[in-house]
Amino acid sequence: MKFLKHITTTTILTTSLHCYATVGGGQTIEVLGYEAKQQKLYLLRHYEDERGRLPRLYYYQLNSKTPDKLIEVQSLYINPKTHQIDYDQDAIQFEKDLNKIKKRLTPLLIGNANTAKIQVVQSQTHYVPAWHDQSQKIPQYKTIYKVTTASLKSKNQQAIQYAKTIKITQNYVVPNQNKLLIVVKYFGIPEETGYDVEDAVLLLPIQ
Repeated sequence: MKFLKHITTTTILTTSLHCYATVGGGQTIEVLGYEAKQQKLYLLRHYEDERGRLPRLYYYQLNSKTPDKLIEVQSLYINPKTHQIDYDQDAIQFEKDLNKIKKRLTPLLIGNANTAKIQVVQSQTHYVPAWHDQSQKIPQYKTIYKVTTASLKSKNQQAIQYAKTIKITQNYVVPNQNKLLIVVKYFGIPEETGYDVEDAVLLLPIQ
């Protein structure tokens, strides 16, 4: 009986620990660099949860009519067996293809951290069920904002947050371009202990 009691207790404890195990994670932006010939600015979005998916590769086409539109590179994610986009496949081939791109890139220059400011255009507060207890409510903030300097500004951006603060964490000058690349961070994932999310924002000359 003592043995069975021990097994039961251990099973309950293990199950409880499994239920509360950390499986989530934040999202971070890694700025890779600038490809001068094609005028592309590359960055990666990393997912820090336990799913283990590949980071997403994006670029800005700076000489297009919409230079601040973030474009996802899908060709690096085609699974050779299924011929479908697969973010959960082995990273070996992805890293090889990514390194080919990295070799063509020029690092960005770090900008003056004090030049760019976040301007909140609109903010709405909603109350949503808490992840750990659906009977409880937590505030969710939908914020429309833009990032500006004396001569540059972004289009309006949107963040869904669970704390009011949005802050700038990275600031880069694009070589030979009158543009800035800004990375902002906010508390964007409420699950478990909560996690931060980063977004990239491109600033263009004020018209």
